[in-house]
Amino acid sequence: MTSWSKEFYAMVLIFMLSAILPYIGINANTTLKIELVLIFCVCVFVIYISVNHSFNISKIVDSAIPESPVSQAPDISSHSSRYELPEITSLLSPLSGTEDGIIHILSLIGELTDCTRCSVYELQGTLNIAKRRYFWTKSGADGEKDVFHNYKMKMFPLIFSSIKNKKSVYIRDITSVKEATPDIKLLQAQVKISFIAIPIVDDGDVFGFIAIEDSQKTVSLEEEPSDLIFLSELLRLAIVQKKFIDEISLFKNLINRSNDYIIVIDRNTSKLLDANETLCAQAGYSKAEFMSMEPDILMDAVGNFWAGAFFEACGSSYLDVDSSFKTKDGKKIPVEINVTFIAHGDSEYVLAVARNIIERKERELVLQKIRDRVELALNGADLGIWDWDVATDELVFNTRWAEMLGYQAASLPPNFKSITGMIHELERDKVISVFRGIKQSLPFFEEEFRVTTRNNEIKWLLVRGKATEFDNEGKASRLTGTAMDITQRKMSEDHLKQYADKLQRSNEMKELFTDILRHDLLNPAGAIKGYTELLLEIENNERKKTMLERIQKSDNKLIDMIDTAAKFAKLESQDELEFSIMDLGDLLRNVTESLRTMLESKKIEVFMRFSGVHSSSVNPIVEEVFANFLTNAVKYSSENTSISIYIFDEGGMWKVAVSDQGEGISDADKPYVFDRFKRVTKKGVKGTGLGLAIVKRIAELHHGDVGVEDNPEGKGSRFWILLNKA
Repeated sequence: MTSWSKEFYAMVLIFMLSAILPYIGINANTTLKIELVLIFCVCVFVIYISVNHSFNISKIVDSAIPESPVSQAPDISSHSSRYELPEITSLLSPLSGTEDGIIHILSLIGELTDCTRCSVYELQGTLNIAKRRYFWTKSGADGEKDVFHNYKMKMFPLIFSSIKNKKSVYIRDITSVKEATPDIKLLQAQVKISFIAIPIVDDGDVFGFIAIEDSQKTVSLEEEPSDLIFLSELLRLAIVQKKFIDEISLFKNLINRSNDYIIVIDRNTSKLLDANETLCAQAGYSKAEFMSMEPDILMDAVGNFWAGAFFEACGSSYLDVDSSFKTKDGKKIPVEINVTFIAHGDSEYVLAVARNIIERKERELVLQKIRDRVELALNGADLGIWDWDVATDELVFNTRWAEMLGYQAASLPPNFKSITGMIHELERDKVISVFRGIKQSLPFFEEEFRVTTRNNEIKWLLVRGKATEFDNEGKASRLTGTAMDITQRKMSEDHLKQYADKLQRSNEMKELFTDILRHDLLNPAGAIKGYTELLLEIENNERKKTMLERIQKSDNKLIDMIDTAAKFAKLESQDELEFSIMDLGDLLRNVTESLRTMLESKKIEVFMRFSGVHSSSVNPIVEEVFANFLTNAVKYSSENTSISIYIFDEGGMWKVAVSDQGEGISDADKPYVFDRFKRVTKKGVKGTGLGLAIVKRIAELHHGDVGVEDNPEGKGSRFWILLNKA
């Protein structure tokens, strides 16, 4: 009874210490840890009492073979433990669920059994794999050696079966076992003397075992195993305690590191009991400052979400999507807060999980700006927006879509069936067919059709969109798109078509006139020319000859005009020319030679300022350009002057330039010299004003360009054309 009295008073002392801890100034976290240790100590004392006075050990597994060294432990209920109460107290002192405490108990087991290695294994994967968690080795032994390393427990059927059945395994002499089981073979390869495996059980389930290898005290263990069992149970409690503390620590760490703000408040006192580190860090308060806040200050910082009115209105929980917390420096943090009211015993608590939504608010602001801009853009583009759920026939649209159809947004039926009835009967089947024919490979569509509005107006709509969802059969189940009122465009197209028809008739008249010029007018003018020349040869009267010469000049002018106009009309009607490779130098020399009489009449000399071959892809009509440049140079130059012809290399093109020493052209007139029927001066020169227009058209048909500039060598002008190289 003396021993029981000591143990009873020790337990009373432990409970008294636990009761006075909150009142001696120790913080809550430390108090919790100490209380856990003291509770752990009470559990150990209970186990100790059970071991010393009424412990009934389970028999250790015996092998199936008679006289097997795998034996049972004797009845040790009459044996007492070697550990007295003071020694047990010293054992408990380092234990607070720490790894050091577990290793300390392992070392005591090792010293008690005088073994080589003592390990704790955790069973994983539905108890199929053993993983070593803690181990102790005798000084000088191989600490890295692991009996179960890289082996599944199915390789140890005897041991595994015993452990699953919560029974210990004890093999006194491993070398003397003759059975050829996988267990024995593997153990004999790793263990030299003896092997003990003791299951570790928590809440009725096996989660691991203690392995003791090569014990030197096998006899004493058989006689007095109570100390080993006591230490094993002590080790089990230490491991369970560590798991419990680790889980609490992990849970607390997760709470502290959560991105959300987590708060616990005593609803009766309006005092903050706990706040995670995330809230403290972002609000600028320490946890101690939060916990010491008076209710009114706390409400100013985090609001009054625990007020009774919320509980009465919302029940045990509610969500506030638009709240805010205030930091220590007065800044507001927008939050979405989820509040839960919890009753525990006679106390009521409030758990609040708040999420910082400043980024969401910023994104919402950006999205709102985008929506506003899109709405402005849609309004500016005069677009209606619609979304059609084909399965339900639900149609969602904006105000502009309804207005196009002559409705207010609220009065237009929200289904596609109503829209179908407005489509013009000549186009209704085609539009429906387009929508039904949409495929996943070609989800986009575009269609123009007429509708009859609510006011019986006929309007043209341009509808564009995309099938955004498809059913299991690949048919479009949702269509989204835009609509534009193109009635005015259609009217303009009709006007343009009418204008095009008129223009076509005008072109036909122009071609008719050109044909008249070429044949009906040119033939009589040619006849006049022939008869005039004949009369001039036979007429001797000077007065009559003068009159005939005037007729001849007028007729020549008429023929030149007809020929030039016909030539220009022909070029205007052409879109393409056939090209061949020619030497531009040869063409220029041929044209110069054809104008020899004109040049000699004004005593003008032509200088070819180029040499070599200049191959170009041109049509022979390009000689008209060179002839025009040279003819104009002669016409507008004085007698006894010169004309220079150049061919410059412009990369992929040749630049043919003709320079004269005439009066030149002003900068104001240069932009107009190539326009039809334009001539900057008529002083002493006859012509139609179509020559340079013909030059420009020929350049266009050659995919080149023309221009005029001042003669860089002095007085006069320089006309040029760009032609492609061959």
